[in-house]
Amino acid sequence: MTPPVDLQRRRVPRPIGPAQQRDLQRAARLCWWSIGLLGAVTVLMYASMGGSQAMLTALVEDVLSLLPPIAFLIALRFRARGVDATYIDGRERAFDITFLASAVALTAVGALLVFDGLHVLVTRTHPVVGSVVIGDRVIWQGWVMIAALAVSCVPPVILGRLKLKLARALDSKPLHADADMNKADWMTAVAGIVGIAGIGYGLWWADAASAVVIAGAVLHDGVRNLRNAVRDMHDARPQRVDRSDHDPLPDAVAAAVAAHPDVIACRVRFHEEGMRLSGVVFVTTRDGMLDSAMTDAIRDAARAVHWRIDEVLVMVDAAPGAQRVTGGDTPAQRG
Repeated sequence: MTPPVDLQRRRVPRPIGPAQQRDLQRAARLCWWSIGLLGAVTVLMYASMGGSQAMLTALVEDVLSLLPPIAFLIALRFRARGVDATYIDGRERAFDITFLASAVALTAVGALLVFDGLHVLVTRTHPVVGSVVIGDRVIWQGWVMIAALAVSCVPPVILGRLKLKLARALDSKPLHADADMNKADWMTAVAGIVGIAGIGYGLWWADAASAVVIAGAVLHDGVRNLRNAVRDMHDARPQRVDRSDHDPLPDAVAAAVAAHPDVIACRVRFHEEGMRLSGVVFVTTRDGMLDSAMTDAIRDAARAVHWRIDEVLVMVDAAPGAQRVTGGDTPAQRG
């Protein structure tokens, strides 16, 4: 019996290597550590929150910082299911989808926090920070809040540095964005400390102003991540993991394919699918023909460039002299 059409079209993703598997396992462990440590920090912040608007905003920011590691773990689990009759192209985009969902949540909550902080400033709502009894001593609660904020900035900085190293090894943009968010958490803590200190000096507006600064940082991260997530979902030209420039892999693939003795020119068009790159290699051959043996050789040459190169479709370039660099194409030509 002839199998259904969708089963015939199932894609066979190129498996990643043992080193990348180990890096993914380390990233998963770091995400679990992030959930545990940041969860503990959130409880500490809630227990010492008091009436500070800046403290409340910092607490919400800490809760939001749990979203990226949770999303990464969900995507990792979903991706591991591979190809089936429904997901005939695999599940490599699971990271892109969860990254988009986290960015939407971060942007929405950041906007609400900015509005709330500005509302407090406009209505001139004065924060109330009382006293607490510790042992047989009565101290200003602001000191407890400052201590909690100081403690809260330590785990994210350490976790961010560790995630950044793995994000570069895996070329995982969601993990890199999570690391950047962790590393920036100390700024949130400092802004909160400044706001609470302002209350102690009688500057009621300092607390709300600090809350707006923290909320603005949350909104900025959300908008930046949302823009990048939408860009990736639209199959835009691949970028480096830190978004600083175009990804060099398409150029490397074009050069590798152009080195084939029967290829006189080629251009490639790749897009990102999670950590991997897939796309089309357009070639101009000496005799204008492309048989199965040459197709396999070109595909193997492209995949040998890097472990991230996954699905490669090889085609004869119908118009080799036209618009070689437009539309994200990367050209290469033999002299």
